[in-house]
Amino acid sequence: MPDGQPIRVAVGRFGPYAQFGTKSYVSLKAEDDPYTITLERTLALIEEKKKVEANGIIREFPEAGVQVLNGRYGPYITDGKKNGKIPKGRDPKSLTLEECQALIAAAPERKGRWGRKAPAKTAAAKTDAAAEVPAKKAAPKRKAAARKKSPARKKTSAKSAGKD
Repeated sequence: MPDGQPIRVAVGRFGPYAQFGTKSYVSLKAEDDPYTITLERTLALIEEKKKVEANGIIREFPEAGVQVLNGRYGPYITDGKKNGKIPKGRDPKSLTLEECQALIAAAPERKGRWGRKAPAKTAAAKTDAAAEVPAKKAAPKRKAAARKKSPARKKTSAKSAGKD
C-alpha cells in the first residue's frame, strides 16, 4: 500500500484494473489474472505507471507557467492555453524560457470544435442592425390536412371466388 492508500483489484467495463487511492487506476496486463495477482505485482504496475507519468514533464518554468511536455506525438510546449511545436533536431531539455515563449507565440491559434458559437462581436453587430430595421413577423405555418385512411378491404379466398 503506497503512501498508506488502499489498493483494490477489480474487473471493469474495459477489463481488469488496480485502483490505488481514490482516483488513480492502472490497467492490468494480459498475463495478470485479477483473481490471483499478488500485492507485489500490483505495486510493480503502480510504480511503472508513476514513472511514465513522471517522464511526461521534460522541463518546467513555473514563474511563467510554461511546460515542456512529452506527448503522444513527441515533445511540445504549452502554457495551459496554447501548444507549440518544438523544431525537429532541437533538444527539448535545452530550451530556455525565452525560446519557449517565442515558439508558443508563433504557434497557430486553436480552432473551434463542432460548431461552437461565434465570438460576441458578431452578436453585438446583429443587435445594432435589429435596432435600425423593425423585424417582420413570420407568417404562421399551416398544417397539411391529414389524409383519410380508406377502410381495409376484405380479402376473398380462392375457394369462394370459384364457387359461382
